[in-house]
Amino acid sequence: MIVLVFIVSHTLAQDTDEAPEIVDIKITGNNYLGTSELLSQIHLKEKRLFSGGSFYNRHYLAREIEKLENYYTLHGFMDVSITDSTSVSVDNKMHLFLKVVEGKEYYLRDINLKGNRVFSDQKYLELIEYQAGSSFNTFKIRENLIEMLTLYRDNGYPLINIQDSVVIADSVSLFITVIEGPILNIGQININETEQVPDHIIRREIIVQSGELFNSSNIEESKRRLYETSLFNSVNIRMGRVDSSKATIDLDVEVSPAKFRAFDMTLGVKQEIQEGTDNQLESSIGATGSWYHNNLFDRSRRIRTQANISSIYPAILIPQQFKMDFFYVEPWLYKLRVPLTINPFLYYIDRTRDEFKSNAYGVRAILTYRWFRKLKIQSLTEWSFSRSEGTPTASEDVYESARKVGLKLIWDERDNFFYPKRGFKLVIEPGIVGYFLKGENNYMQMKTSFSSYWNIFSDVVFAHNVNVGFAIQKDPDIAIPYEKRFFLGGNSSIRGFEQQALGPTELLDGDPIPAGGNFRYFTNFEIRFPIYSYFGGEVFLDAGNIWSDIEDANTSEIIAAVGLGLTIETPIGPARIDYGIPVGSDAATNAGQTHIAIAYAF
Repeated sequence: MIVLVFIVSHTLAQDTDEAPEIVDIKITGNNYLGTSELLSQIHLKEKRLFSGGSFYNRHYLAREIEKLENYYTLHGFMDVSITDSTSVSVDNKMHLFLKVVEGKEYYLRDINLKGNRVFSDQKYLELIEYQAGSSFNTFKIRENLIEMLTLYRDNGYPLINIQDSVVIADSVSLFITVIEGPILNIGQININETEQVPDHIIRREIIVQSGELFNSSNIEESKRRLYETSLFNSVNIRMGRVDSSKATIDLDVEVSPAKFRAFDMTLGVKQEIQEGTDNQLESSIGATGSWYHNNLFDRSRRIRTQANISSIYPAILIPQQFKMDFFYVEPWLYKLRVPLTINPFLYYIDRTRDEFKSNAYGVRAILTYRWFRKLKIQSLTEWSFSRSEGTPTASEDVYESARKVGLKLIWDERDNFFYPKRGFKLVIEPGIVGYFLKGENNYMQMKTSFSSYWNIFSDVVFAHNVNVGFAIQKDPDIAIPYEKRFFLGGNSSIRGFEQQALGPTELLDGDPIPAGGNFRYFTNFEIRFPIYSYFGGEVFLDAGNIWSDIEDANTSEIIAAVGLGLTIETPIGPARIDYGIPVGSDAATNAGQTHIAIAYAF
């Protein structure tokens, strides 16, 4: 038996070694669907700069071709056929050729509905976006039918079943059979036993109750809330036993507890050129540590302590910069799911060599309310004190005293967080410093932005953003702290200019530096489109400016830039490289700029 296994394994290894590598895939005859879209539907890969190609396998290729033909039929090409041919070089490299004969494009003649009582024929036709004589696209129709399933399940019909079939002649007749099932309320909510997390903690995160009408959206929201507690590695809520006599359906809640306590620490050493010296290197050491507990007193309360220490050689054993934050999270406030975060903090800097010292301490309180991932309201209150001696080496070394109250409202209707194609996002963020809170500085700020997205056709998206921010000072002679002012320019505002380069300037050691302002306006127009596989592109126009005060704003001073960019799809959003070019009178004095960032500009 051992000898037989060796022979079989050796034979398979030989077959793999002898299989040619696919270095190139050419598709011809595809007029309706693009080559990149077709290649994205199969697992066969070409050889690329940083990755090898797939190894040729006749049976696997046949399955991939069948997958492409099925994809064509979803778009109304019922008679499509795809044939293949190959060319192998002397170094065992294969060029694969796929020839597509798309055939006739079929159109939708009519839709026949059967079994629907809850929702009218008109409702179905509106959701399916039916138009007589339109191209028959099974993929789009089935996507819309899934929305119909969700609509039923949100209105008490968890057992809904929708089946579709077609009759093909010169055009297509679509037949939809609906089996609605009974309307059901929620029966018992059964939770699997967990020693680490009490039953009532799990139940308070579930927003559905026994006796209520079945609603799948509320069940999904309950799952998300359970995840957000950080108490569980996995959460599942599934439909259980149906009691026809009571017209109820049970829910079974299954959770897997997570690790509640952990400690982590990082240590780093770096060298950089010391400011004000002739390329003299400066060595520094830094350490960061944190500890958290996610189930304090078995009530899902959370605490976290985070500390950051750094020192510059030779006094590396004496902390020259120390930052500590303590976070306490109360997930429920007065029986309402409005998480409260209390954050006392302490910052300490002692750069004796630079004759600069600073210390700051205070506390922040944050309240957060969310409604179904679409609406988020957050309030921030901060009471802090700081004292500094000497001149800082960088603006971030100074933490300004603040007595402020702020509010942030986010209304997010985008269809995707990283790659939106439809919808909008509205952010309104007012804040007040001083006044009835007392303190040395008194001013109010308002920041707003509105981003909208339109799917023009296929995967091409038009995106637009407008951003306005302004501040009002009680005493014009007392400037708003430098780091709290508005700035403009860079990879997420007006590309083609350096970061924070636009607007008023002030002199520091004889050199002009950005001074910021109290009024900011900018807008962005962008067309995003796919190029090939994970690569995409964008063409943009950015325009706006920043002024010392709102009274100084003048449309004739609007600055604009145009450009294009390359994006690479990643799990954490698009990685992008943008190149912006100033236009108008600014083009003569400002060269173009390259910007590298993660995520779209808006």
